[in-house]
Amino acid sequence: MQAQRLGYSVRRYFVDEFYFRHIPALPSNSHVLDLGGNKVRKRGQFDIEKYNLNVTYANLFTGKQPDVQADATHLPFDDNQFDAVICAELLEHVFSPQTALREAYRVLGLRGVLLISVPFLYPIHGDPYDFGRYTDHYWLSVLEEIGFEEIIIERQGLFYSVLANFFKLYANRIYHRPIRNLASFPLALFQRWALKREQNPSVQSHPFLNSFTTGFGIVAHKSQL
Repeated sequence: MQAQRLGYSVRRYFVDEFYFRHIPALPSNSHVLDLGGNKVRKRGQFDIEKYNLNVTYANLFTGKQPDVQADATHLPFDDNQFDAVICAELLEHVFSPQTALREAYRVLGLRGVLLISVPFLYPIHGDPYDFGRYTDHYWLSVLEEIGFEEIIIERQGLFYSVLANFFKLYANRIYHRPIRNLASFPLALFQRWALKREQNPSVQSHPFLNSFTTGFGIVAHKSQL
């Protein structure tokens, strides 16, 4: 099982789960812009190619073999061109995420859907740079200011998931292979316990435990006006 692998982080689990849940809701043959997505060497378990969608990959780096080389803040597409835009683990690498989101809004058709996943309590990582971590209050304020509607922001894991993620990342990076192999099973058990524990309403409403998260999954729609 992927969850038992130390290399498969709790964060990646939540990213995959978010897109597994929301992508099937897109109508067949929808035109989708995967902004910053990997056309090759995909990460995790989710693969948008397995769905009946017309996907255009846009990435700044040609090594990821995008259909279009583009900066997320200056997209070379016409207005109202896509039915959906995906920003998966991208916006932390953009110096001005507001500008990128305005561009996403521009290229979306009316009632088009924007799907975002962004880390929060997660290590700094390049690609090539890592510029920021933002709260759900920030994302809601920015999206509303741009004009998005029906905004849903999900916290992807709480305190226990953050702990499980840090433990897995630490074991995977610090320990040698024999110790990593020994650690994989108990850490997988802890991850499953954490996910189950966080389904408890008392945990979800706890002001301390719910103030932590690995990141956010966000759904927003372009205004009809």
